[in-house]
Amino acid sequence: MIRRSVVLISALMLLFVGMTGWCQTESDVPEIHLIINEIEINPLGLDTDHEWVELLNPTDVAIDLNGWQISYSYPESGYILLSETPLIISPGGRYIFVYPGLRLRNGDAHVFRLMNPEGIVVEETAPFKDEANDDSTWQRFPDGGDPLFLDLWIFQKNSRNKSNS
Repeated sequence: MIRRSVVLISALMLLFVGMTGWCQTESDVPEIHLIINEIEINPLGLDTDHEWVELLNPTDVAIDLNGWQISYSYPESGYILLSETPLIISPGGRYIFVYPGLRLRNGDAHVFRLMNPEGIVVEETAPFKDEANDDSTWQRFPDGGDPLFLDLWIFQKNSRNKSNS
């Protein structure tokens, strides 16, 4: 009798686990995303065509930038396409986006937003300001961010297209 009860309970547990634990849900699928990793708001010298954002692909799959957008805020606010054609960032790779023909306001704090092709903002920074007119940038620290402190940024000499240290 005890053995029959153990077998029945075991069978019910396997059935329950099979129905709930083995099914892949939408939340189990990893989100494909990029992160804003470094920002140059006020480079040494002329700003137009020299202000940039470094994007980092922290995932283990390639990401196509076609249709992705990034925010800007001068002379007005809006979004600009990162690419209108296929442009692939490999896993762990970086991409430097230079704001074309734009100049960001140096004395104002900027919030940078990254929007995926579906129009969803997937990344948003804290407000950053740079009045130094040098080669210092805002950088995620450590490179790519710390899982416990994703919003930890430092202002230091730029590490464009390299690991932030």
